[in-house]
Amino acid sequence: MAGTTAAVTVAAEGNGATCLLLEKGDNEYGGGNSQYSAGMISATNDYENALTYFKALRGENDTVSDEICEAHITALTEHADWLRSLGAGDDLVVSWETEDNDGYVPEYPELCPTQYFGRIRFNGEETGGFTHVQQFMVSKVKENSDTVTHLLGARALHLFQDSDTNEILGLTYEVDGKTVNAKANHGVIMCCGGFENNSEMLQNYHKSYGAHPLAGLCNEGDGITMCAEVKAHMWHMNGIAGFNNNFSTLDGSGFASNDGGAAIVHDLGIIVGTHGRRYYMEVGGYNNKKLTDDDLRVHVGHRHGDQNLGGMWMHQQLPPLSWYVFDQAAMDQGATKKLGDIDPVAEAWGYKDETIEGLASQMDVPAEELSKTIAHWNSLCEAGEDLAFYRPSDTLFPILQPPFYAMKMIPNFLNTNGGPERSAKGEILDLDRNPIPHLYGAGEFGSIWSDMYNGGGNLTECLAWGRISVRNCLGIA
Repeated sequence: MAGTTAAVTVAAEGNGATCLLLEKGDNEYGGGNSQYSAGMISATNDYENALTYFKALRGENDTVSDEICEAHITALTEHADWLRSLGAGDDLVVSWETEDNDGYVPEYPELCPTQYFGRIRFNGEETGGFTHVQQFMVSKVKENSDTVTHLLGARALHLFQDSDTNEILGLTYEVDGKTVNAKANHGVIMCCGGFENNSEMLQNYHKSYGAHPLAGLCNEGDGITMCAEVKAHMWHMNGIAGFNNNFSTLDGSGFASNDGGAAIVHDLGIIVGTHGRRYYMEVGGYNNKKLTDDDLRVHVGHRHGDQNLGGMWMHQQLPPLSWYVFDQAAMDQGATKKLGDIDPVAEAWGYKDETIEGLASQMDVPAEELSKTIAHWNSLCEAGEDLAFYRPSDTLFPILQPPFYAMKMIPNFLNTNGGPERSAKGEILDLDRNPIPHLYGAGEFGSIWSDMYNGGGNLTECLAWGRISVRNCLGIA
């Protein structure tokens, strides 16, 4: 969506400028994460309070300047009016225009108790209108085909750079088996997403062995390689929305993907590692948002993969293999409902056995350890309090009724945030932190999310920095 936003901004505000919009995949809505997102966009009508909140989200990471924060929040105040100027109608819901803020609560209400950090979304399910902002943006791209040349199956390969001035002159891309050199009259805006499908980068920056992305498959870090070739400075390479454990087939060929909800509903059993022991608070969910009056240092849940570690919300590393263990009572309640109406054992997603020892043998975990873990878990359930990892009391379900089940789990995640550092004008910076002339970035590619992430923040970054980069690229800011 960063790319469609940039293209539409050229068409709407470019005073006759034209642009080439390259999409690596063959889907007009994009091969990255945009179309798979929930479609929520962070926005605000209260600049000062929203700026205070956004700065607080930087937490202990101060790599993002105040100037970038100010540019970002300014863009958030423009979102609703800008979309309406393009023709968005009654399908656009603006939270602060509704009586209950569209039911929205900021992700980190403890940072400020007021609801000034709102959201906008499309809700055309009943009217037959737009149900997602990327649908709307693609429709605008099509309306402006005289200005925007939108190519599918077009993979960018290299940037051209003047060796004396470092100015970006254009790029090389590949389409239909042909290599094409394109000159950029004003500049190049990199809207390449993250590196969710580049196993080498994931291992280097996240130690994420065996992790599987939940959404798009085209984000392979191409833009990072291209920008490294022109000596761009990278930041936030360890930023990621993950990890969560999710289902995988035993042979590793099938995944419960394209459904983030599947990663946060494992509350009918426990998750153990290959040692047969629990190792973290395995139930997800954003229930923390309901507790605006509580001390969230002692609360649990997860925030886009971040877990409460030592009283702070920190990135959660997960092992490449775990097991979701539960009993027949949990199966009857829908422990594997996210896999659909199937027999998960017959379809080779896991094992079952009449005894814990037999199940442990199939899982290849120490039987004595698994038996002790389940006995301890059952005692916690009976006491009504998980004093090991502090799971909410309403998720304490004992494992008592045979047969017993173990479903294979692997780490899943939504998106990475790393890439080239950008300025408050959207300019991509070199190794000396100077702008590389005529090179810009937008969206998750070199994201400004440095520490705590607020839901709706990725799409809002696409809208905000797609516009900011084009306006500065064309000199109309």
